[in-house]
Amino acid sequence: EMINLEVLRIELNYLQQVIKGIIGDKASRELGEAIELLVLCFLNPKNYNTFCLSNLQTIEQYLNQIQNKIEPSKYQLLLNNIPTIKTFLEKVKLEMSIS
Repeated sequence: EMINLEVLRIELNYLQQVIKGIIGDKASRELGEAIELLVLCFLNPKNYNTFCLSNLQTIEQYLNQIQNKIEPSKYQLLLNNIPTIKTFLEKVKLEMSIS
């Protein structure tokens, strides 16, 4: 499945707003930066390295924090609203495991 960058941007904006409301502004900015940096890694996959992995881990840590702070149905709604980001993260994980 191909990733639409415009949809990714909309989902990222949504995710940052959700995180800002639940964890705070700093977390929202850090998550946004981690996703942006991961996009750069994805655009140049021969450069996958520990830097890319640490950004992936940052994103997953924030998603876990959110999951622990809101009820399961709300978390599921959040995930349903970021399908492109989820696909993107899975693609990066797969490519990193291959490279």
